[in-house]
Amino acid sequence: MKNQHSQYKTDLLSFGHVLRDMGKFDEAENYYRRLLHPLPTDSQELGRCYHALGVIKYEKGDYDSSLNWHSKALEIKLYSLKSNDPQLANSYNSIGTIYERKKDYTRAIQSFHKSLTILKQAFGDDHPKVAICLNNIAGIYQIEKKYNEALKYNQIALNIRVKHLPADHPDLGASHSNIGIIYRCLGHYNFAIEHHNQSLKIHQKSLPPQHPQIASTLNNVGLVYEDENEYHQALEYYEKAALIYRQALPSTHPNIIKTDQFIQRVLLKMK
Repeated sequence: MKNQHSQYKTDLLSFGHVLRDMGKFDEAENYYRRLLHPLPTDSQELGRCYHALGVIKYEKGDYDSSLNWHSKALEIKLYSLKSNDPQLANSYNSIGTIYERKKDYTRAIQSFHKSLTILKQAFGDDHPKVAICLNNIAGIYQIEKKYNEALKYNQIALNIRVKHLPADHPDLGASHSNIGIIYRCLGHYNFAIEHHNQSLKIHQKSLPPQHPQIASTLNNVGLVYEDENEYHQALEYYEKAALIYRQALPSTHPNIIKTDQFIQRVLLKMK
């Protein structure tokens, strides 16, 4: 009977995940809250429920509440799980992401590094999950304009993905894109173009032709050409990006507005 009760709770939690994935955040939150009171205060199920509520609050932009729920989940996990359990890494990663949104980059880095340590203990140094965490750390360094540190972590992540993923996997494209952005920030435009073109090649193979990620990569190439004062080439890439965005997104989407601004800016420079 106890196992049946536990299975019921797990099924209800899973249904909450389905609602969340459908974007029905209020309904999902109601389901998760229904699970809270009957559960033992130190149970792993309660920890999962807290984590799920943290995700919902994050999606709704309530970062303080999200941090509170994730911290509660972490407290239970620290009590009930082994020190190298990947679920702990998930909690630290979630907390790091919240701190990033709150612009508390010191705490974000600390949380991501805790996640990284656990993932390396659980899976080894070159697992794809480690690469994801390395990318998160690199993202913070990029925000802080610590570009050499960002490049180092992104490069390690790329090396891991090259070992484990198919040559046309979208995550490889993302790694090349991240590195291209850093090289542009450093003024190393040839390297930036090289990595962005590699990213574009992978995304064009692995994604539908009108996927917004392809447009984003085209914009990245255009930005490098614009920095090099190659305005005709920059315009060509921006217009390709705009065409994809207009087919894939509503006309008021920020990516369409931003790309149109790129186009107008380059046209002014060409006069």
